[in-house]
Amino acid sequence: MKTFIINGTNVTYKGISSGAVVIEDGKIKDVHYKSAIPEGSIIYDAEGCIVAPGFIDIHVHGGNGYDFLDCTKESFFNIFKTHISHGTTGICPTTVACDTKKLFDFFKLCETMKDTVGFLGIHMEGPFISKLQKGAQSEEFICTPGCSLTEDILSRGKHLIARITAAPEIDGMEEFARRVTDFGIGLSVGHSNAYISDMENAARWGFNQVTHLFCNTPGCRKVGSFVTSGVIEGALLNDDFFVEIIGDGHHIPAETLKLTLKIKGADKVCLVSDSMRSAGQVGVNESYLGEKLPQNRVIIEEGVAKLPDRSSFAGSIALGDMMFKNAVENFGIDINTVSKIMSETPSKLLKIDDRKGSIKEGLDADIVILDKNLKTKSVFINGIQKL
Repeated sequence: MKTFIINGTNVTYKGISSGAVVIEDGKIKDVHYKSAIPEGSIIYDAEGCIVAPGFIDIHVHGGNGYDFLDCTKESFFNIFKTHISHGTTGICPTTVACDTKKLFDFFKLCETMKDTVGFLGIHMEGPFISKLQKGAQSEEFICTPGCSLTEDILSRGKHLIARITAAPEIDGMEEFARRVTDFGIGLSVGHSNAYISDMENAARWGFNQVTHLFCNTPGCRKVGSFVTSGVIEGALLNDDFFVEIIGDGHHIPAETLKLTLKIKGADKVCLVSDSMRSAGQVGVNESYLGEKLPQNRVIIEEGVAKLPDRSSFAGSIALGDMMFKNAVENFGIDINTVSKIMSETPSKLLKIDDRKGSIKEGLDADIVILDKNLKTKSVFINGIQKL
């Protein structure tokens, strides 16, 4: 039986179009159907709402009071449910630097949950990052990629990990990078104090992404009496690098996103939430980034998570449709571009654009319906209405 989404403003791979979006057997059959609808078909009336590809968020720590490092099925389901209810149909559960046992417990959980609808692979953010650019991550667990640890991670998680954020300038990174990329795992520069020469090395070693550009990724600075470029310049100059931008409206200003889009193009920019456990909660003024440990305590203030001393942000509390609304209404980015950097480009980064990320014939029917206020009205995943 076919499903017809009618009367919508469809954001397709061809741009804005009218007509019905047709779903059959979990796939998109047509993106602008204008003939008579067969009797007995399922009809969803979008009533003039935006019909867009479901959001793909490659950087998610938690939501609704839960963090993925809680390592429980309850936390996993609740985080997914929270993000799906705001239009995100694909998620990379994301870690922070943590105890090795906790990391491997998380791998075990993901092994049992890998068939969860919307699971797109683990994003390891740390522990192989720079202490100088740790941000809200716990310095206690930051380390270099020793041989035995690398092999333990790969033996337990190589089939689960989609991407790893690391600092290319730290000891042992060349060997680690070459080992990881042998398994097709994406490598992203992040929480890094790299100079331009380090970025050039990273590109040679297989890095092709930058995590939350402009946040703990410094650019031009003085070294002694000389000025040198850094992560930002390396990311913007290399046409092969994808970049993440946190889309909560707090981590970067509108002009920075516009400049990045102007330089990189929408094909290389991914809007991400970097959401922590307080995303989706109301009236919460303190929480934790990662495990519920005293050293991981953060405060929620002015719409963003911060370290208690306010020296750094500690992840966002944004969700998919909130980022979409911010980018369109507050930043002034057109709907086609926002849809692309929240769906199609992340799918390309993950190398799943042959299945997901666009309203296009033959792709999975992962679709979000946004009302006139750009809030999620309905969600389809693999053609099944979830909301």
